[in-house]
Amino acid sequence: MSTKSKLTIISILTYCAFVILALFTNILSPEKIGITWTIFWYVAAAGIVYYLWFKNLVFQRVMYYSKALNLTQVDLAKMLPNLKESQVVPDPGKPAIIAPIFNFPLQGLDILNAKLTPMAKQKGIPPFR
Repeated sequence: MSTKSKLTIISILTYCAFVILALFTNILSPEKIGITWTIFWYVAAAGIVYYLWFKNLVFQRVMYYSKALNLTQVDLAKMLPNLKESQVVPDPGKPAIIAPIFNFPLQGLDILNAKLTPMAKQKGIPPFR
């Protein structure tokens, strides 16, 4: 099973768990907070799950190519133009199940992805699945 499929299944199950929890606890019932807020929170939760799915997919791709190209955390940091002191670049040498949510932005992952994908293609590394 591909990484994209795994992350998709996990995201769908997470959203379903949220919906089931909301339904059984009546925390988002329209009688309590109104239909507008109920809809808002269901849509917001779906958006958050989608964002995390996308960020984790890009993160896994970056880590796959980084490991295949034998890059270190320092090498990845050099590829980022405006790295803040509070941002910690992920280490390809350490196993990481999920993307860093708070200390590394999606924009940094996108920059690394855009730089690593052509490098991997030139070296003949199989595409990320």
